[in-house]
Amino acid sequence: MAKVYMPLLSAQASGKLAKSMVHFYWKGLNVVRQWVIPTNPRDVDQKLVRQKLAAMGKNLKAIVTPSAALASGSKIYQLTVAVTPANQIWNAFFVKSALDDLKTEANFTALSAGIAAAASLLTWQCQANALGFVDLTGPAYATTISPEMQLAMGAYAAYKLQLSGTTTFYSIYPSAWVTADIIDFATDYVTST
Repeated sequence: MAKVYMPLLSAQASGKLAKSMVHFYWKGLNVVRQWVIPTNPRDVDQKLVRQKLAAMGKNLKAIVTPSAALASGSKIYQLTVAVTPANQIWNAFFVKSALDDLKTEANFTALSAGIAAAASLLTWQCQANALGFVDLTGPAYATTISPEMQLAMGAYAAYKLQLSGTTTFYSIYPSAWVTADIIDFATDYVTST
């Protein structure tokens, strides 16, 4: 039931009116929109998109941001902030840089296959585990994204943004990284320059 205050002056209204419109307060304005029943598709494609976004969220959680312990934040944080456009926030820019390409199944599969076949797979696994990544699986998701693949997705973002690591310039595709590159990248998640 909609609640209307000062109805003749149309000062404020909130709530649903007869399954046709919804009145609410948003960003300092009183607005009205059509009433719709929200949908939440649970098809495989939607689950994959949510899972890839969750994997990038795990990367953001692992990146050390400015705090009392590390005043300037980690190297990856600093580098990402430096290349982020003025009208965006660093974490959204980092995620977008990876998911722009990895949202397509062909690109995601290519990265996954490259990491799985890499000679340095054990290093990917060890570094991902050290950063606290765990399998991303469950009924809300379509498949399992391994810890090393989650870290590789963050590496792909660094590659797309052409970030310069502590000792490495991330200009080559992550599946071609050698052991030292992977260790430096994982270190850049938690340490400063």
